[in-house]
Amino acid sequence: MKSKSIILILLALLATACTDREKHGGFTLFVSHEIDGQPLVTDTLRYANEAGNHYLVNEVQYFLTQLEIEDVQGRWIPLTEAWYVDSNIPESTKIQITDVPINTYRTMRFTFGLNDIENRSGRFSNPPESNMFWPDEIGGGYHYMKLNGKYLTADSLLAPLAIHLGRGQNADLTEFYDNSFVVELPIDFTITESRGSTLGLIFNLNNWFRNPNVYDFNTYGSAIMQNQEAQHILKENGNDLFHIIYP
Repeated sequence: MKSKSIILILLALLATACTDREKHGGFTLFVSHEIDGQPLVTDTLRYANEAGNHYLVNEVQYFLTQLEIEDVQGRWIPLTEAWYVDSNIPESTKIQITDVPINTYRTMRFTFGLNDIENRSGRFSNPPESNMFWPDEIGGGYHYMKLNGKYLTADSLLAPLAIHLGRGQNADLTEFYDNSFVVELPIDFTITESRGSTLGLIFNLNNWFRNPNVYDFNTYGSAIMQNQEAQHILKENGNDLFHIIYP
């Protein structure tokens, strides 16, 4: 009888485990890049920002970290620790999220870049992530973003544009600043067992340059890795870079 009872208990535990697995699902999360409602077209001088600067984009590379979603009961579910996105690597613009509790979710949040705890030199050993390194002499860690391109100067000359965001520093390199920031977005998204759902993040690159600060390329130029004023302005402008779509 005792062995029969043990078998029944094991079968009950197995059934419970199977039920728990059935309560998890997944979805595909992707990011798309746009300029004011139009898909980003690289290497073409067709864009203008709020300051009237005309520019082109060659590539954009960045980290989204500590990505998580909140269910309707208020519980936060972690999705991924670090997501590297590169406009030149199409497969990097989407990730498959698995093992998420079946539920309806109301909020998504993530850090743009890496916060000071996460932003440590040597964290990524392989390219392309390792190529985002930030020099140790100016704070170390990694770039939050590289937005590379060109712009027309006030003299109508085509100049390099390198919007490189990362850890800031004061003039004599005695203090360093965390320029990462948290993005929080409302969502209305249900996870099911089918794992066929898709959720999209739209990244409007032009929003870097308009709200609440108008960012003029002629004022800040390209060399902003050691320009904490420019870094801070762009951090403040990061409040509305992204919005959610449900394809």
